Amino acid sequence: MNYFNSIVQSLTITDLKILGILHDQNIDVKFKAVKKKKLKEESLLSESNFRKSLYRLDAMQFIELVTGEKDHRVFISDIGKEALRISLSEEAI
Repeated sequence: MNYFNSIVQSLTITDLKILGILHDQNIDVKFKAVKKKKLKEESLLSESNFRKSLYRLDAMQFIELVTGEKDHRVFISDIGKEALRISLSEEAI
């Protein structure tokens, strides 16, 4: 098993939920980025679980943050899309 796959296996349901929302809505480039507040509302997660997952996903570079405005925005990175694909294909087995 390679390092990337071991990181993918460490993703939580909460992490996958956030990646799934971003992927399903095709939020995958900077100009499509969604406000963190809107993403939190759509995920139906608690504030603490949402923040913890965002920090993890950002650290793993599975999401990217767009800063510079009052409200930060989020989009899924190419690495995040690949991680989600691998995770979902393993679930199907």
